[in-house]
Amino acid sequence: MAETSTTSTPSTSPKSLLTFRETVSEFKFIPSPDGSSPVVRRSPRKRTVTEKMKYEPESDDDVLPTMSTPKSSRKRSDSFFESGNASRAASRSPKKQKRGYAPPEVYAHLNLLSDYLAEGLDVTFCGINPGYMSAETGHHFANPTNHFWKCLHRSGFTPTLLHPSKDFTLPEEFNLGLTNLVDRPSAEAVELSSEERALAVPSVLAKIARYKPRMFCFVGKGIWTDVERVLKKASTKPATSMLDSSAPPSPAANVSTPKRKGRAKKTPPPEFVYGVQPYKVVHDVKPDASNVRETLFFVVPSTSGRVVSHQLPDKVKLFTALKEVSEDVKRGAYDTLSMAIVNVPMLTS
Repeated sequence: MAETSTTSTPSTSPKSLLTFRETVSEFKFIPSPDGSSPVVRRSPRKRTVTEKMKYEPESDDDVLPTMSTPKSSRKRSDSFFESGNASRAASRSPKKQKRGYAPPEVYAHLNLLSDYLAEGLDVTFCGINPGYMSAETGHHFANPTNHFWKCLHRSGFTPTLLHPSKDFTLPEEFNLGLTNLVDRPSAEAVELSSEERALAVPSVLAKIARYKPRMFCFVGKGIWTDVERVLKKASTKPATSMLDSSAPPSPAANVSTPKRKGRAKKTPPPEFVYGVQPYKVVHDVKPDASNVRETLFFVVPSTSGRVVSHQLPDKVKLFTALKEVSEDVKRGAYDTLSMAIVNVPMLTS
């Protein structure tokens, strides 16, 4: 009879087996998707206090890609950074607020600027009002960031770059003039009211009628908007720009167009074009070649350094175009027949 050998197997209790499975599950290996070496996946809930301190990241860049930060530590970290950002924001200087209307007494301590005008100038430049630095120094466009004097030089109006302190030499040496729409100074143009600018338009037109420049250039689109609003009330189209009255009327001229239901679409206004504007002032003078019979209007962007819509090269191009037009007007080679005629006495009376 064959001998039967038996091997004794140590008994394993259910409690020890459960403990063993929990220990092994913490070191479970999961293969990575790209086939590289397996990555250990350990639940952060089962880490001891020592482990949490060991793997606590110092910054966002130090966070391990395979380990998620406990929610409690994220909350503490977020609150820390939020408090830090709040303290840094509080230490910064407050944001500069936009200016609004300022009454004349705010800048009553500043001086007014003198106009530099003469009769029969080629171009007279008109700004909106003297800036703070111009009023302090007593010279037009005195702020170093202003492009006016650079534009004059680079466009050929002046052979050299003039300093603002030489503004008084423009009428006699270069046949150019300087004036402003509003006389009182301010730090920014927005500190003038719209009513104040509108009331100043007749005085500017009176200067045009008195000194008769060939070209009157507004340095800034906003100034022209104020002036044109007044010019439209006292301007008439010449007969050459109107339709020929002898031509038969169009068959559809007397046919009423039926109204469509619904809200009508508004036609957007035409885009503003810098340069010569469709208005002129006709002066009552003798037909002499030495007299200026008409004054044309020209608009260039503001030469302030704060204007970002037009950079210095763009402004120089428009100043160059102004010089070319003024030379054509001086030779009598510029056609003005289709321009509206402004009745200056009606506006200045």
